[in-house]
Amino acid sequence: MDLEKLLIFRIGHLGDTLVSLPALWGVRRAFPNARIGFLSNSDRKNPHYVSADKVLPKDGLIDEWFTYPTNLGKVASVFATLKLIFELRRRKFDAVVYLMPRIRTPQQIGRDKRFFRLAGVSKFIGVNYLEQTGLREPIPKPTPTVESEGHHLLHCLSFDGVLIDETNLKPDLLLNDDEISEAKSWLNGIVGKRDEPLRLIAVAPGSKWESKVWAEDRYVTVVNRLISEYGVLSVVFGGGEDREKGDRLIARWKSGVNSAGRLSVRESAALLGECELYLGNDTGTMHLAAAAGIKCVAIFASIDWKGRWAPFGDGHQVFRQTVECEGCHSPICFNDHKCLSLTGTDEVYEACSHILGSASDE
Repeated sequence: MDLEKLLIFRIGHLGDTLVSLPALWGVRRAFPNARIGFLSNSDRKNPHYVSADKVLPKDGLIDEWFTYPTNLGKVASVFATLKLIFELRRRKFDAVVYLMPRIRTPQQIGRDKRFFRLAGVSKFIGVNYLEQTGLREPIPKPTPTVESEGHHLLHCLSFDGVLIDETNLKPDLLLNDDEISEAKSWLNGIVGKRDEPLRLIAVAPGSKWESKVWAEDRYVTVVNRLISEYGVLSVVFGGGEDREKGDRLIARWKSGVNSAGRLSVRESAALLGECELYLGNDTGTMHLAAAAGIKCVAIFASIDWKGRWAPFGDGHQVFRQTVECEGCHSPICFNDHKCLSLTGTDEVYEACSHILGSASDE
């Protein structure tokens, strides 16, 4: 395919952007000389949600950014849509690379196609595989295992003839020297410079969805054992809303650093890269850790399809239990967090210990 101007369409926030990162690099490598635009949504009701332009590198991957606001009134929404149509028509894109979530309904896909045709684009890449393999709610019980969202997006591309070498793709954030330096400076400002290197572990105990949060007491138990056995220093990650929880945990561990809400997303990625493992819930921070190249020990609620949100790459350990209410896809748990409570501290500790022990042997 000889295309000069491409528009990637991908919505969502931190985790949604990060799982698409290998596919974005697949597009860039397949079309190295093309000008690539990125269209995503901005949530007016939740401005604290992390947009794609705060996550992806400023240079080397995406050339220009477009957003459309959601959660607007009807009249404002119509005007915003018309404005975007005219803006895209002026850019004269050759094709839309359709990298939308797998739960996009046929009605939504058809509406999207009509929109882009009005915007002057009639060629679509990535939509055919999605139309054949999209996930439909309600989620079946027992919930089936599906390919991860990241690999699904790669298959959307290859199905439409984009040459993808999956063995040579990774979610590279292209962190720059300033971002890495800022993260190290922030950490040194808290713990001071040491003669011996610190053994850091990342802990992400929060989530936007209450139904995904493993019990706080269990994080206390696991991390206390890791401190005792390996002398690690825990670094709490998350948004500003997770800071109070981080302070409570650090008080009970009697050591640790709370970076929640203190660093930008990309600076957080740089600090994650200094850690030996990620321990936490199924969150955007988990995907950020995978992008930073560290192994994840993640406790998943059973609310979604098995495997759908697995972190990209090898060496991760995901804990997910089968329960009678699995597949609820609910942000609020109505069954006393049964699926999460079935994952115990011993097995999570052993998974973390295996990663830390392997690092010690290298």
